[in-house]
Amino acid sequence: MRRPSVSTLRAATGAAVGALLFAAVWFRRGVIGDAIQQIGGMAAGVVVLLVVLGVLERVVRADILRRLLGRPTFGRALTIHDVGTAATKGIPLGGPLATALRWSIARDASIPTTTFASALVAYGVATTFVTWLLPFGWLAADALRRTPSTADLLALAACGAVLAGSAVFWAVLLGSERAARRLVQVVERIADRVARRMPSLRRHDPAAALLDVRSALRDVARRPAGLLVRTAVAQSIGAVILLAALRGLGVGPELGAVEFARVYFVVTLLSSFVPVPGGVGVVEAGLTGALVAAGVEPSTALAGVLVYRLFTYVTPIVVGAVLYVAWRLRPTSSTPPVCVTLSSGRPNISATQT
Repeated sequence: MRRPSVSTLRAATGAAVGALLFAAVWFRRGVIGDAIQQIGGMAAGVVVLLVVLGVLERVVRADILRRLLGRPTFGRALTIHDVGTAATKGIPLGGPLATALRWSIARDASIPTTTFASALVAYGVATTFVTWLLPFGWLAADALRRTPSTADLLALAACGAVLAGSAVFWAVLLGSERAARRLVQVVERIADRVARRMPSLRRHDPAAALLDVRSALRDVARRPAGLLVRTAVAQSIGAVILLAALRGLGVGPELGAVEFARVYFVVTLLSSFVPVPGGVGVVEAGLTGALVAAGVEPSTALAGVLVYRLFTYVTPIVVGAVLYVAWRLRPTSSTPPVCVTLSSGRPNISATQT
């Protein structure tokens, strides 16, 4: 029996991933329909503002990754980011698939693997750190305005402990040469055991790659402020989208900005622990319940959350799916690259197949 070619397998894999991404969009059609109905009752200015904020969020997040990847084209950085986001948000256990898709697109853009790995780690660490930092900041701000409850104090202590622990962990890992040597030794032992079963892997040097990634992360860690600020801005845009949606639906000053931010970022933090793609169902219920507890009418709170999810959950899936298909269908050159060598003092031009 003839085995399928590599190109056939790649095409089949690409079609399967594309089908999964668009299936995710199809299964969320109910949320899309409800949110569109709510948007239909809003003022045109509010709708325009929401669209601008939604676009701005995608641009800011893609620009963060573009800077970490060595500044490829913005379109390629947006594709790398949003295709992975679509897989993570729309497909159960889509994290590994998201990483594989992002790596394939980055490799297609001739981005070195170590650069891609260090960018992904730096982006993930910054996102996690800011996810804990923002609730800590808004809880502290709210505690200064009123007498904090026991729950607020416990939440502040938990956020502070996680932030301090994360800072110490990365400071030791990136700053201690002794810790680096131990980590390299562990990686070398694991690589040696794997290579005994798969000798073809001996030509790779994972320890050297690990040191390259660590060196790149140390460069980022020397100037972390820019990355953390951009990440905080990207995450804060989501809060502004929800607040703008609620204001557009008639929620007034009874919901203060500080109280809203505290509710939003605490619920967002808690929903990140739920093993559900994009926190679907959990985020909606958590935000709606928290807003109702803060004094918002239940129907208005639900409507605002649905509009918010349209721009922060459904839209990235749709955009990522479209960008994935566009990347798969991109035109490729059929002309083999030309190799120029010197033979007897004369240039010898030949085509090489890749």
